[in-house]
Amino acid sequence: MKQKGIQKSGFTIVELLTVMGVIAVLIGLLVPALNMVKDFSREIQQKAQFHSIEVGLEMFKNDFGAYPESDDNDLRVPAHPYDPGIYCGANKLAEALVGWDLLGFHPKSGFTSTGFNDLDGITGPEPEVLIYSPITGINLPGVYEETAQENIDNRKKFIDLEHANAYKMEDVYNNFGSFNAANFVLCDVFAQKRRSGKKTGMPILYYRARTAYKFQDFLNNASGGNDTNPAQNDDIYNFWDNANLLNLQDPDTGTIEHPLYTGVAVDDLEKFENMILNKQVQNATRLTAPPDGIKRPYRSDSFILISAGKDGLFGTADDQFNFTKEAQ
Repeated sequence: MKQKGIQKSGFTIVELLTVMGVIAVLIGLLVPALNMVKDFSREIQQKAQFHSIEVGLEMFKNDFGAYPESDDNDLRVPAHPYDPGIYCGANKLAEALVGWDLLGFHPKSGFTSTGFNDLDGITGPEPEVLIYSPITGINLPGVYEETAQENIDNRKKFIDLEHANAYKMEDVYNNFGSFNAANFVLCDVFAQKRRSGKKTGMPILYYRARTAYKFQDFLNNASGGNDTNPAQNDDIYNFWDNANLLNLQDPDTGTIEHPLYTGVAVDDLEKFENMILNKQVQNATRLTAPPDGIKRPYRSDSFILISAGKDGLFGTADDQFNFTKEAQ
């Protein structure tokens, strides 16, 4: 017996397609917004990491009277007396805050890629001494310490490891060139999976201000602006402090160069200067110091930290700094 008055209900194909189209449009609008929120969140995290590093560096200065040096041992003129290897600003930042081996900074450190130093300071046939040795200590009777316990007791960390993002060069770079693979760097929060299997950000570049100099004008340095010799560069911040690290290019392939380092000295020095120059000071002094005004960088009496940002490339618009640029 047939039932009357009962109708089948449901969506037509047109209605389903309409709903699916609306959902697709909403997702298309939502995903970019979520990505923007995610990017903003990571920028906040980066500022927080910079703050932790800044606090650590201030504590280091309070203990030792100055911020850690940032010059690259490989580029020193005259050459570094105890380290012929590459050991740049990023490496020295990591050592100063967490130690050469993550067990803390040793006050007798010579800031070398090998962890060695010459404690007596006398040139001669005597061997250099391994400062970072939790097994035997410095083990040089009458000079500083003799036991492992003394060695550890004399160490100090200026930042917690969970806030440091400390990784070895071999963790970050597939080809680390002439760097010591075991040397550490502090990486930013924009982490990516590396060929090493580790998920790391890019090394944070560290530059200590050379307060003996007063300007950031590469065209007027002591060598005329074109010499890559760091000893002849009289800018407050020295671009060459991290040039060897920038020269490693892309961490995985080593084939994508950073816009900040192309190998053309004049171009790279100018890009670096424009990144850190305080244009507010420059514009305010154009009439009193023609034609370009006084060129002074941000944080001209302390230090600069630089993160490569989301794209992992230094010298692009998303780079992060430990200072806030005025609107240009």
